[in-house]
Amino acid sequence: MNRSTKSKIFTGFKTEEQLVEVVLSFIKKSAGSGYKAELELDGGVGIADIVLYKRHPRTTRELRKLASVPPRLAPLLDPLTAAYISTCDDLASSLGLSSSAALRLIKQLQRLGLWTAHPSKSALASVRVPPFQTIVAIEAKLADWSRALGQAYRNLQFADESWVVLDHRFHRPAVAQLERFIRSGVGLVSMDLNGDLYVHHRATTTPAMSLTKRWHAQAALARRVAK
Repeated sequence: MNRSTKSKIFTGFKTEEQLVEVVLSFIKKSAGSGYKAELELDGGVGIADIVLYKRHPRTTRELRKLASVPPRLAPLLDPLTAAYISTCDDLASSLGLSSSAALRLIKQLQRLGLWTAHPSKSALASVRVPPFQTIVAIEAKLADWSRALGQAYRNLQFADESWVVLDHRFHRPAVAQLERFIRSGVGLVSMDLNGDLYVHHRATTTPAMSLTKRWHAQAALARRVAK
């Protein structure tokens, strides 16, 4: 992302949807970014306005596995979790289900080809390489930086980076509270109608805070991409 130094008279966005459109246009024009985008994705902590992602190569099979399960069940396919689930009781204990509910879930997983039954020990399929290598979440607001920051911080439960983008006309109150963005690790940028981007603080790149929410987001993205 490059900081614009041009001087101009700023006119603002009429809606957040318009701001999102300009942000997407900027991303598409960014040479070599390698990111693709999805709008309004539920990563398990609320709806992120924009989610950017990069795929791991040769993970089509893993993508299809994740796309086949409800996102709330995706953490079961983590290799360390799947390795410890080989019976109905194991599944019930891991999810806090009754035995009858766990049995119904096993039948669902069998229909999806994710549960293989054996006389002595059954096996739950796992996803050894998550299909999405990098996930970046973006919250777009015209002026309500505080609300955007709250959601952006929650997005760090599943994202490698999280950003807030504001209408450039209203960036000054947020910049005055820049220390809050710095402490949270959330990036802050603003954008004008001309598509010029102004970087006020760069997001910290860090592993997702929650492995459970990371798998949830991987599955939610997989469902979109596999269509």
